[in-house]
Amino acid sequence: MSTVDPQQARREREARHRRTPLALAMTVLGGLLVAAAGAVGGAAIGQFVLVFRMMNLNSVFSDSPDPDTVPWAAPVAVVGTLVAAAVYTRWNHRWSGRTTDVAGIGVLPLWLVGAAAFLWWTTQTQWPAPDRVGTAVDPTFGHDEAWSAGDWVWYATVWWVPALVTLLAVLACTAGGVTRLGRGSRRARLTDVLQQGRRTTGEVTAVSGATTPDASRTLLRWTFTFVDLQGVRRWVERTEGFAHGEGPVLGHVVTVLYDPARPGDRKRIFAATGKGQDPEEFLRPGTT
Repeated sequence: MSTVDPQQARREREARHRRTPLALAMTVLGGLLVAAAGAVGGAAIGQFVLVFRMMNLNSVFSDSPDPDTVPWAAPVAVVGTLVAAAVYTRWNHRWSGRTTDVAGIGVLPLWLVGAAAFLWWTTQTQWPAPDRVGTAVDPTFGHDEAWSAGDWVWYATVWWVPALVTLLAVLACTAGGVTRLGRGSRRARLTDVLQQGRRTTGEVTAVSGATTPDASRTLLRWTFTFVDLQGVRRWVERTEGFAHGEGPVLGHVVTVLYDPARPGDRKRIFAATGKGQDPEEFLRPGTT
């Protein structure tokens, strides 16, 4: 039997890595691994598209060799993405001290940037040209066929496939930037309320379910109540993601942090299911 609180021990371990050069270096390495996994994913996508491209543009009797394929690209991309994402997020959390989000660019934008970069390179430099642009040449029977509109679409995959992935990368980066602005606003409000607000205890009055060890976070709809300085009882309902073992329990006490000058402003009301010693306890996915 241990005499040390495992949650406290974990927080202390994480705190030792906060803003250290090692954590920063591992975060950068993890980001590079995510981009590399995206490049392998781009290779798998490119090979899949190329096979169908050449099948549509060249005659079935074409003398041109079939495109080379790398069967390991898809499984390596899947496994590599999972491993790289785990390394990146873990060390990013250790470096930033955050547990609910990553500092800087997210996993998906990094992956898409790697995939887009590889697709532009391979489509422009490695993809073979069709036997004849505009015609499927039949060297055996001489029954050449002009390309259809669909064939021209397949011919243009050399441009629109990498362009599509690039667009997705831009959209993911933009969405990530908007999300980070929102998170920054929430952290700024929390910092202000931590300095000027008031702590009190509240009670959980409703919970939609319970956390599960099979997920890193479980989305729960829950309600808590507290009494402000004017003696007014207030109820706050939220849908937030909780790590296993940290979710609200019906009837349990929670730590509430609010602005006594604006007790009705739910954006300036924060709740921690624990003691609220770490500001991160008040911030979870879904916190407004």
